Amino acid sequence: MIGVTDISKYVNATEFLVTATKALHSHSVESLLEKLPIVSENDYIFRPGDHADGWREGYLHWFPVGAERGNAGRIKLAGSPENPIAERTVNAFEAIIELMRQIEIRKFPSNQPPQNPREAVARYFDLPLLSEIPKLGQPIRGEKPSKYIRQLAAAIRVRLVRGGSPSEYSVTIEDDGIGQQASRIHSTLLSLGQSDKGDKNYMIGVFGQGGSSAYSVSKYSWVISRRHPDVLDGAPDGIGWTVIKHVYPKGRRDDYFAYLAAHPDGRVPVLPASAAERISFKHGTTFAHIGYDFGKTEPARRLYSSLNHLLFNPVLPYELYTRPDRRADPMYGNGYRLSRASKQQPEWLDKLFRNQIVEAK
Repeated sequence: MIGVTDISKYVNATEFLVTATKALHSHSVESLLEKLPIVSENDYIFRPGDHADGWREGYLHWFPVGAERGNAGRIKLAGSPENPIAERTVNAFEAIIELMRQIEIRKFPSNQPPQNPREAVARYFDLPLLSEIPKLGQPIRGEKPSKYIRQLAAAIRVRLVRGGSPSEYSVTIEDDGIGQQASRIHSTLLSLGQSDKGDKNYMIGVFGQGGSSAYSVSKYSWVISRRHPDVLDGAPDGIGWTVIKHVYPKGRRDDYFAYLAAHPDGRVPVLPASAAERISFKHGTTFAHIGYDFGKTEPARRLYSSLNHLLFNPVLPYELYTRPDRRADPMYGNGYRLSRASKQQPEWLDKLFRNQIVEAK
């Protein structure tokens, strides 16, 4: 068969995975790529009708995201640079919810699916609207509500990391959700306009494209994912990994975004489950966006306020890490912050306004 997905023959799997998960600067990603046999983007031309044409056996190739050579226009739709981070966080919510649904199906096959995301988190976590938590008088599953949601938030982590220079930042979005089979990452996490969520009312998005806009404001991106062992459905265990970058082919004007593929069908490189176990990567997905362009504003403060605004009343809580010298900020959205606002607690509002008299003309 053309192509090789398991890259353990080229690198020590555990050492490579440790290095890969710590590659949060541009130079560290480039050092990682130097360890692998990669065909230059100028030496492999993706052909929609025949991906194997020009494919070199035993090498990795730069393969268009979504198997679409003209993907640049669609990916460059980020708008504000915080929007793709919010989209990735929503994807993490879905990964947590989908894990619970798939486990439920295996235990109780006759159970009907939740009809919307709110119903899903109520069923699987006994969770009301986060904006209602401050006024909730009773415990949740035996815990004080504030403590309970703080524990839930630890399953989704957004991290802002300063890169190799004062102006370089990287963002990672990690979740402990269902993860993806390594053989399907190219057709799910790296797809464009494709979805298997159309019949799942308990999910949030449909086409899952918004997060891909992060590629356009990053120098590099990488993703790792491992499927939860209870829902592998006969697929082999393992961890999928790849790097995404903006490709400018020499002598051509059709730039595009591409990822490292290990097979002409688009499959990504795979590392064995044993390597994942050694670094305690049990299941879930991590997206890292390296050299993230936040523009001229200070990203730590901006990211906190923007995410609280964009995810006004999220279905699940999550953590935001913006400085290495402090603990995570638990993120519950502006709906939660407003619900805590009172004369005794005005600091929960960004701005205070005097009561205004509104007169009808």
